[in-house]
Amino acid sequence: MNLQKQKTILAYTFLIFAIFAEVLSTGILKASRGSLYGYILMIIFIAISYCLLALSIRKIQVGIAYAMWEILGSSCIVLMSIFIFDETLTMRQTIGILLAIIGIILINLGEVKEK
Repeated sequence: MNLQKQKTILAYTFLIFAIFAEVLSTGILKASRGSLYGYILMIIFIAISYCLLALSIRKIQVGIAYAMWEILGSSCIVLMSIFIFDETLTMRQTIGILLAIIGIILINLGEVKEK
């Protein structure tokens, strides 16, 4: 595997962990019910998320990375709210999330690859 491909894989790995840290921070805040401990953990995990996002945009276009971070993170938070916190979605909300995911797929398919 060449060095460029390794850097790209590493960048996407950073992005995946950035999304995970964002989702974790939101889940912790919700589970802690707004306690000081929850806010502190949320700040720590959001900071980790932004640091990892910054590392990922060294190789991934910033617009692509941020769009993926935002939409995939939001989608995971929605899934967490449904399966962990027993919240519900309307049909419009579900369609909106699906359209956002389709948008991310289309953005990635249109990404200009560096040579």
